[in-house]
Amino acid sequence: MSDNKFHKEVLFNRLLEGNLTEHEIVALVQWLGTHEPDEEARRLILQQLQRGDTVSSDISPEIMARLEARLPLILATETKQPAPLVSLLSRKWVRYAAAVVILAGLGLFYLLQPKTASNAQQVAEQNVVNDVAPGKNGAILTLMDGSTVVLDSLGNGWLTTQSGTKVQLVNGQLVYEAGAAPPVAVGYNTMTTPKGRQFQLVLPDGSKVWLNAASSIRYPIVFNRAERRVEITGEAYFEVAHHASKPFRVQVNNETEIEVLGTHFNINAYDNEESINTTLLEGAVRIKNNKQRIVLTPGQQAQVSGRQAIKVVDDVDVDKVMAWKNGVFNFNDASLQEVMRQLERWYDIEVVYEKDVPPLEFYGKMGKDLSLTAVLSGLEKSNVHFRLEEGRRLVVLP
Repeated sequence: MSDNKFHKEVLFNRLLEGNLTEHEIVALVQWLGTHEPDEEARRLILQQLQRGDTVSSDISPEIMARLEARLPLILATETKQPAPLVSLLSRKWVRYAAAVVILAGLGLFYLLQPKTASNAQQVAEQNVVNDVAPGKNGAILTLMDGSTVVLDSLGNGWLTTQSGTKVQLVNGQLVYEAGAAPPVAVGYNTMTTPKGRQFQLVLPDGSKVWLNAASSIRYPIVFNRAERRVEITGEAYFEVAHHASKPFRVQVNNETEIEVLGTHFNINAYDNEESINTTLLEGAVRIKNNKQRIVLTPGQQAQVSGRQAIKVVDDVDVDKVMAWKNGVFNFNDASLQEVMRQLERWYDIEVVYEKDVPPLEFYGKMGKDLSLTAVLSGLEKSNVHFRLEEGRRLVVLP
């Protein structure tokens, strides 16, 4: 065995044991994420599947999500007879590694399907000229005086000081540090993420906000009132700092208000989705719509649609809800329209349907760092076809 192959095998075994350093994790993710899957990587993964080893629970959900999204693409080129589906599903760690990429309709797993060179080559030849890169970190900051700052390419450092509050970029996130003497007048900033961008924000009270693509949040430069109130559109995940004397409230699309009684929750409020969905991960939140007030407990989701009664869903798929934040597309039980809406926002494309929308449901996960043609190649496996035209226009074919 060459030194390089030996090093890779050591890294992979240390992954299973949960003993990788941060630098080694990055190296392993990059190795498993290459566009041309490494035969040695495939051999190691299949070997571990046969042994049934378990992955350490110490590995972070973010790293697991990235590995989970990449492993099926690596295994998909395996041309040998795969292990039976039952034995794969019986492995504890396969829920991270093997469960799925986009196939549905037929209910098959991408990793169990031999990849036909003709199909992959056909998709590549059709789309390579017009391929679209995945989204990335970036946002537009609108200051209280109306001026704007594009955050995409700025490095770490101080941006400005507003009403005694210092605004700076720290490791890819915008951080506000309130001054010692809060001003009487309140000024507001707005962070907006265009399609194909997402960004992280630390509010003046220490609360953390992750903003998905095509979203916005309006917030005061300093929380100097009896409550902390922000306004959002699109999708955002919150980890709210605890201040018992200052309740935290989120106004959504001028329709719904979320009062935070706990800490971690996600709000999906895109205009082209059927409802405003608030999902609670930790703590408690109170949803207010018209004259209704509903308190959620962890694992529940409140669905608000117009003036209809608030619908509460128990035991929601939190992994699917939080996939966007973890760098993954989770298409489990998703319709074709739902999948296309996610692609529109992340790749900044226009999706049109040449004829009626096929009644398809998808199951699986893919990394959000893939190019658009790579994602489409996976979707083609479920017998849906596309044409990518100039001007970032994606046509769904019958």
